[in-house]
Amino acid sequence: MSKIVMSLPKGMVKNCLIGGVLALVAYVALQFFCALLIDKGIMGMDQLYPMVCVAAALSSFLGCGYSVLKGKGTSMLSIPVVAAVFLTLTLTAAFFTADAISIENGLTGLGLSMAAGGLLAAIVGYNLPKGGSGRGKTRSRRKKRS
Repeated sequence: MSKIVMSLPKGMVKNCLIGGVLALVAYVALQFFCALLIDKGIMGMDQLYPMVCVAAALSSFLGCGYSVLKGKGTSMLSIPVVAAVFLTLTLTAAFFTADAISIENGLTGLGLSMAAGGLLAAIVGYNLPKGGSGRGKTRSRRKKRS
């Protein structure tokens, strides 16, 4: 293995891969939900792209949140890695199912939505209390004997 992978915190690679796959599964489930809303006539086709971007942000938040919680806040490096894994998996699926992938088709908005979900997870994860007793150990003071 490379030195970079060996120097990462223990279990980070596994947590990032699981977070990326979790984000992809959540994204597919949200896409099915959006398709159901359009099919039932609750939402129109003109609202499809905003719903896709919201689904990408929520999915990225879930995947990155998983990575932050499993990593116990040791490194925020997992956030961009999970977002990159999620984007790579999404683009791979798009290459297999679509005729052409281009920026004009909304790829920029989708990527920015994924990044926004990851950023939100990083902000929430940074503000979570750290594990353990919270403040740390306090020492008891000894009184001087006179």
